[in-house]
Amino acid sequence: MGRSNSTRAPKVVLIRRLAFFLASLLFYFAGPVCAPSLAANQGAPQSSGENEFSVSVTLFSTLAAINAAGYDAGMDSPLNERYRVRTQVREALAKRNIACLPEFQAFYKEHKKASDTADLSQYISFALVAGDAPKFDLPAGPLPPDVEALKGFSDLLARFYKEADLESLWNRSQAAYAAAMSEYQEAVIGTLFEANGYLRNPSGYLGRRFQIYLDLLAAPDQVQVRNYRDDCFVVITPTSTPVVDEIRDAYLAYLLDPLTFKYSEVIKDKKPLQKFAQEAPALDLAYKDDFSLLVTKCLIKAIDSRLMHGGSEKRQAFVNEAMREGFILTAAFADLLPTYEKQQDAFRLYYPDLVSAVDVSKEQKRLKKIDFVQTIAPRVIAPPAKMQLEPADQSLITAEGLYEQHNLDEARKTFKKVFEQTNDKARQGRAWYGLALIDLEEKHWDEALDLFQRTIDATPNSAITAWSHYYLGQLALKAGDSDKATAQFKLTLATNGASAKAREAAEKALQSNTGEQNQ
Repeated sequence: MGRSNSTRAPKVVLIRRLAFFLASLLFYFAGPVCAPSLAANQGAPQSSGENEFSVSVTLFSTLAAINAAGYDAGMDSPLNERYRVRTQVREALAKRNIACLPEFQAFYKEHKKASDTADLSQYISFALVAGDAPKFDLPAGPLPPDVEALKGFSDLLARFYKEADLESLWNRSQAAYAAAMSEYQEAVIGTLFEANGYLRNPSGYLGRRFQIYLDLLAAPDQVQVRNYRDDCFVVITPTSTPVVDEIRDAYLAYLLDPLTFKYSEVIKDKKPLQKFAQEAPALDLAYKDDFSLLVTKCLIKAIDSRLMHGGSEKRQAFVNEAMREGFILTAAFADLLPTYEKQQDAFRLYYPDLVSAVDVSKEQKRLKKIDFVQTIAPRVIAPPAKMQLEPADQSLITAEGLYEQHNLDEARKTFKKVFEQTNDKARQGRAWYGLALIDLEEKHWDEALDLFQRTIDATPNSAITAWSHYYLGQLALKAGDSDKATAQFKLTLATNGASAKAREAAEKALQSNTGEQNQ
């Protein structure tokens, strides 16, 4: 896996040391500080986006199964000896009497791709959308194309999990996974802090999640990225070189992609520059075809240059390389970012000003002088094509952006459009939640109470459900019902998948209300 030529500035060391201290308390990272209580602040809450670094039993089970079925890529790497998990799992499975193994081997052979990377990629996609062990059920509705092609794999994996007793192998592997996580977590969490700091991003988008998984059963030196509806996943395997640049870039894409939907009209004004990207021989076709995707990638590269340590010459060389590769707006954004850095707005609010400031005529003159390279060394495994956003999903992203910009009237109208666009309870639940936050900010307490309850009934996702219980608790306190408030705070803590921020908020509220300390 090739690497970009950036190193971190010295000030980032302090951030990473702080991150490592926090990571020693938690095995995952969630955004800072909880939302304010109504008693202290009548404004709207912080969003409940989550960012985590962890391991996955579904990913472990999927990759264990394909190892038994014939997946051998990277077995000669010394990194396999470093952790030994892959070798030990393969040896254990080889000794077990697994009745469905011949059927599994036939399935694997039938679906084998031309390259090891493509072969692995489809099974990682499956593991990221499938449910937990032991059933590994797939969600209803449209699936990623590479998962759709694995029809029947879910049932077969469920049989393999039981017959091979993968649960025992998973439990036996926990110590090795914990040791590996400890090696990566300081750098991983530090780079997320770094990106949040630059973008002045205190929390994620409503109901969205950025999830990093480490797995030890695939070929080493893999970084695979997926964007599925509200969530972004990064899967890393043991690496011979650091992967923080790839992780940071994936996280920046996760934060910046929604802005291209919100400000599509601003971006459209710069589309005359797209023809230059289409002439770049080495640029991936996805960037040539999707101008908004190209804009985001160019902006990420420009941010990379601003975070790079080594002086202006090194930064300029990095920008020049990106331009020659076909990322045609990198130089423009790199020129404009210092102005952003000197003002006070968060990046999500400054974004339209930044894009608007790109001078098309000036950039056309600059691009006519660029000598594009013929090839680009791969730096990260390209993700499969993104799933097409449904109208309701696009409305939710737009409405949440309007809410963050405090444009409450337009946000309310856009949230309400979701109910006309879909009957899906989870999507409607996100819309109820957004409407509840608006009523909360406007001090419509009774309406907010009703909408938070509707949110819970729709169960959009665990993060939003947990926050809804928390705000119902705060509303109960405001109404003078201490017992009901206590019950709601406890429901927040009892919600599987509640974010660290929600738990912290509920624990503080519970302690303040009753003196109880959650254990």
